[in-house]
Amino acid sequence: MTINLAKTEIIHFVGIGGIGMSGLALIMKGLGFNVQGSDLNLNKNIERLKKSKIKVFLGHKKKNIFNSTILVVSSAIDKNNIELIIARKKKLPIYLRGDMLAHIVSLIKKNVVVCGSHGKTTTTSLVSSIFSKAKLDPTVINGGVIKSLKNSAKLGKSNWCLIESDESDGSFLKVLPTYSIVTNIDKEHMDYYKNLNLLKKSFIEFIEKTPSFGKSVVCIDDKNIQEIIKKIKVKNYLTYGVHKKSNFRIYNIIQKTNCSYFDLLIKLPGKKSFVINKIKIPLLGLHNIRNAAASASICKIIGISSNFIKQGLSKFKGVERRFNKLKTYRGSLIFDDYAHHPTE
Repeated sequence: MTINLAKTEIIHFVGIGGIGMSGLALIMKGLGFNVQGSDLNLNKNIERLKKSKIKVFLGHKKKNIFNSTILVVSSAIDKNNIELIIARKKKLPIYLRGDMLAHIVSLIKKNVVVCGSHGKTTTTSLVSSIFSKAKLDPTVINGGVIKSLKNSAKLGKSNWCLIESDESDGSFLKVLPTYSIVTNIDKEHMDYYKNLNLLKKSFIEFIEKTPSFGKSVVCIDDKNIQEIIKKIKVKNYLTYGVHKKSNFRIYNIIQKTNCSYFDLLIKLPGKKSFVINKIKIPLLGLHNIRNAAASASICKIIGISSNFIKQGLSKFKGVERRFNKLKTYRGSLIFDDYAHHPTE
């Protein structure tokens, strides 16, 4: 889908308070577009938008879109939303967030797209931390608030964009990746995909979109990924995990009370194997070690030095609502985590 956006347009986001919508609105504002939006209730995302002087209406009303020329709609918005109904009557262009995201990403030359059922927010944030240490200053569009940025999105000055892409409604297929990470595939979003096989086919299509000058890294520890890579026609991917056949193999794992360590053995086709020793992350759990390995893998492929990779991972400040330690109460540790799936 082709979208032509003049900066004289007034772009209205219906459901602007969502983490994905608010991040995209913030980036578009930074790029010079005239952005506004509406949502039912005030939240922290809206407070951040208001600090960036983005107009936000509380409640969905006909008058909110009086001067709007384009609508961007969250997939969570009901089809009977009054703003959507009026926009149709006025014959305004209406785009899903995924369509608009794909257009904005196309304005930035190179990207890393992170997708998968679990871990994509943390992984995107880890890649952002490495890029920051390497002074690459990327644009970031994430699905959670990165503590070091105090926001879910940031407009960078370089030609790099780091994106968490959402598979829940198939919109991740609309962004053309330069480089990509697939963390895992789990049975989720069956209201859209109907069955696991259709979900797997979407990930095959996503990986096959990787251009010849880019690369996708996928977690070979995941059984569903093991199945789909047998069916991928374009073999422009590399693997990571604890699996012995991994191109980026995790080993020598040490887990402590407040951090984890691991070594990463790198075996690339036609190149001599080497190791990044004793990578430290201030995160717990094998799932986060895999997220860190994915981040290190894609950054190494891009050409970032092992030193910057280790610095970016060890100095990672975390993501809000991703296994955040709140306090100790009567000898028990209390954590806040956005785990909404039985696997998590």
